[in-house]
Amino acid sequence: MNRELENALVASYPAIYRSLQPRFSGETRFECDDGWFCIIDELSRKLEAESQTSKLRAIEVREKLGSLRFRLRGDITSTVDSWLAEATRLSQHTCERCGKPAMLRGHKDGRVRTLCPMCAAAMGYVLE
Repeated sequence: MNRELENALVASYPAIYRSLQPRFSGETRFECDDGWFCIIDELSRKLEAESQTSKLRAIEVREKLGSLRFRLRGDITSTVDSWLAEATRLSQHTCERCGKPAMLRGHKDGRVRTLCPMCAAAMGYVLE
């Protein structure tokens, strides 16, 4: 995710992102493209309110196998678990690059990503 969007999330939701660090030196804290910003923002809004009582904090936000992976520490209630599942489901139908409707697509090197037709073509992913 670009630094401007990443910084906006961290500034808007300081409680849940207080200890989120990049996994690798020089990398971003949010390891996905900008198209999932709205999904992460909505999930963060809910989690920030919940974190006031349950001490939730994000430890990982990234793309894996074409879907959003959002890992937390703290008291994860069934409600929080359902929010995480819904964000994952939304990411599986939202282009990771641009936010438009999308589907899982493969690359000849074996990678998979959730991309719209235009982004898939631009990146060399298989169009169905």
